[in-house]
Amino acid sequence: MKRVLFFLSGGLLLAGAAQAQIGIRVGGNTGVFTKSAPSYMEEVATQRQLGYQVGIFYQAQLSKHLSLVPEVQFSRERFSVSKNRPLFDSQFGSDYDQSLSYLNLPILLRGSIGVFYVEAGPQLSLLVGGRAEGTELLNGGFVLHGSPIPVAIEAAATDSYHRFDAGPCVGVGVKLPAGLGIGLRAYWGLTKLTTDKGYSLYDQTYTGFQHRQTLQASLAYQLSK
Repeated sequence: MKRVLFFLSGGLLLAGAAQAQIGIRVGGNTGVFTKSAPSYMEEVATQRQLGYQVGIFYQAQLSKHLSLVPEVQFSRERFSVSKNRPLFDSQFGSDYDQSLSYLNLPILLRGSIGVFYVEAGPQLSLLVGGRAEGTELLNGGFVLHGSPIPVAIEAAATDSYHRFDAGPCVGVGVKLPAGLGIGLRAYWGLTKLTTDKGYSLYDQTYTGFQHRQTLQASLAYQLSK
């Protein structure tokens, strides 16, 4: 994270020297990770949590109303997972919080009319970190006198998630005075996020089949030409 902030601050210093249309964008995000249940023996529920993102963008004007806006962005996305096994007993299952850290590269074509704009284009993402933390209640031969045994879940996201993700990104925004602006973006991942490996030694279908969908709200500051 320190390296990302150093990179962003260095980019802004260069931007000030060049007086180009370069800016910084910061804000919050929320993710929905669509998934199918690993099997008929399990019930899986996910719940979104609040995350954040920070990035540097450059706006290259193509015409009066059209511009190209590439961006380098660090995004921290979070959600929680609750799973139970009703075929055995509702007390057996797992609950954990998942965080995913991505380096995003959206390349958007922006159309502007007055102070309003719409934008769309592809986004490539690289998973650079994240963790799963929670508890699993084991059953079967590990249960004594009908009581479940809690086992801690603590694993790196890179153990069970693919490094690369890609998909379309769309957004709308408003330009404000003094180089400020507010925007809203939505992203749909087209690739399968998870590998076949799970977080638990006793349950190899922990993460299921997931696709990444995120919604970002941000405040931007853009240097003048």
